Amino acid sequence: MRLLDRIVLGEALRQTAFFALVFLGLILVAAATPLLKQGAPPLAVLAFLPRQAALFALLALPLAMVTAILATLGRMREDGELVALRAAGIAAWRVALSTLPLAIALALFLALAVHWWLPPLAGELLAGRQELVSQAVAAQVERRRPILQERNGMLAAHAVEGELLHGVFGVYRPDEGGLSVIYAPRARWVMDSGDEDEPPALALELSEAIALLRDAEGRVATAQIPVLSTRLPRARVHWQDKADAMSSGELLRRLRTATDETPRARRQLRSYERAWHTRLMLPLSAFAFWGFACGLGLAMGRGNRLFAACIGVVTVVGALFPALVLAREVGEQLHIHAGIWVWPGPLAVGALGAWLLWRQR
Repeated sequence: MRLLDRIVLGEALRQTAFFALVFLGLILVAAATPLLKQGAPPLAVLAFLPRQAALFALLALPLAMVTAILATLGRMREDGELVALRAAGIAAWRVALSTLPLAIALALFLALAVHWWLPPLAGELLAGRQELVSQAVAAQVERRRPILQERNGMLAAHAVEGELLHGVFGVYRPDEGGLSVIYAPRARWVMDSGDEDEPPALALELSEAIALLRDAEGRVATAQIPVLSTRLPRARVHWQDKADAMSSGELLRRLRTATDETPRARRQLRSYERAWHTRLMLPLSAFAFWGFACGLGLAMGRGNRLFAACIGVVTVVGALFPALVLAREVGEQLHIHAGIWVWPGPLAVGALGAWLLWRQR
């Protein structure tokens, strides 16, 4: 039996390493594309990607494990090895048990990552993303392109020098009519904390700005504004980004003291709940994904790697989508506890996997 364990586990480990590299590469390309489209320098993006790779591994490794187990058991099923083992008196679940060390190792890695490595990495990424946005704006200024350009207005600068922009000029024309024009000899990057119902965002602080305003009826007014902050919508920082950058101890302390008395406080509380439950869920989800992959591989597995990859992506992304996306984009606006979004996916996958394995007993 030890020989069987070594052979099956060895093949699963090799497959996991291969698919981990493939999935991690695809995720990094998907992450770099929007930054390059925004105008960030390619060399700066390449320097930023290695720091992102450590975080993206939290998604790439479960994907790789599920795909590897499906491909390994699928190949054994198609080649008739499972039938031969059953004929020799070895139950199918015993073959699946050979890959359990892979799930245990993944669970331990995820536990260490989310509680010790994730917070400092998330903080570095938060600062690095803002730096890339400012570099993208600087590149647009050098190419004589607007910093912001929308249907009703634009914001541009004449030159850039480090963190300072010179000759900042903006125009805005509302749908109801009128015109707003503003000019500032210089501006610098700041972090705008936002109003009660707004998240923080990277902003330009305009110094000694001169504004000309004309309303829909043709009346004109001028103003000189010593300091004016202009937010960049694409540089938005979610509340959840800050929660992910907190240590587990700090996160627990915030959870105990947070309230939901105002919309802003409620969003912060939801973000703390989501971050904490996600840190608990990810290590445990490794066993849910392992059970599902083994059960499905024994029941109807195929040796085709592309088929295994598709099943793996659908399973892992479908199970984690509510926790990683819906809880961030929708859950912060609701009064529902964030754990409702985090746990159902992995629990459903684990239950289905347990049923499939039970059928192979």
